[in-house]
Amino acid sequence: MNRVKFLLLSIIILLSINCAQKEEAVVSIGDIKITKAEFERDFAKFNLSKPDTKAARKEFLDNLINRKLILKEAETRGLDKEESFLEDVQDFWEQSLLKIAVDKKARELFLTIKIDDAEIMDFYNKNKDKFSGKTLEDAYPEIRLVLFKERQRKSVEDWMESLKTKATIKVNYKTLGINE
Repeated sequence: MNRVKFLLLSIIILLSINCAQKEEAVVSIGDIKITKAEFERDFAKFNLSKPDTKAARKEFLDNLINRKLILKEAETRGLDKEESFLEDVQDFWEQSLLKIAVDKKARELFLTIKIDDAEIMDFYNKNKDKFSGKTLEDAYPEIRLVLFKERQRKSVEDWMESLKTKATIKVNYKTLGINE
């Protein structure tokens, strides 16, 4: 019995510590609470073109309140449950996730790309006529960029092929009107 009391007391203490650590809201709009950290994060994200002044903060705050009021009204009217809205959210989510995934993979792949001087010299020798009399030294940055972009493209293609190989993909071409 003492163990149960000790466990319950421990949970209550941890919960009260956690609640005490929660940041207090600096803006309340009905049941919507915005902390100073959330305000600062959003202000920094959406106020890029203006200097950080009292007037800019006030304007941002007014716009933030207006946005939250409109969103709250939209929820009250059930607009957040409409099929067209949910489809738009799904599309946005997919596009955002796709961008993040491709960007992250591209950075991983591109960090591994190495182009050595021998490759650049070989490319130059095979394509001298395309460099309008430029020396290897003058054409070096351009060639390096061309080779790098080609490796980038190939790396992404290889990655996509590996994803396709791992997946089970079935397509009913006839139903889609695509004759194979």
